[in-house]
Amino acid sequence: MYAWATPEYLLDKMTLEEVFFYYEKGIQFEEFKARLMIAKLGEALDGNKKKQQLKSPNADKPDKQKFYKHYGDKIERPDKGGE
Repeated sequence: MYAWATPEYLLDKMTLEEVFFYYEKGIQFEEFKARLMIAKLGEALDGNKKKQQLKSPNADKPDKQKFYKHYGDKIERPDKGGE
């Protein structure tokens, strides 16, 4: 999956948790890539011009504007400069 992830490097330099973490992220990427290719192939075969929105693995990021709109007045921040 990763060019740098040789068996020697994985066994000598990484913990078991790190190995599983990179494996999980690699599998998620490969699954996303496969779904994207299938969607593009289906779009090409159907002649469908409508673009489909696929959720990427990083699509679960929070909406900052909605967060600050809802919680903005409740957030206490220290003064800048540490004074």
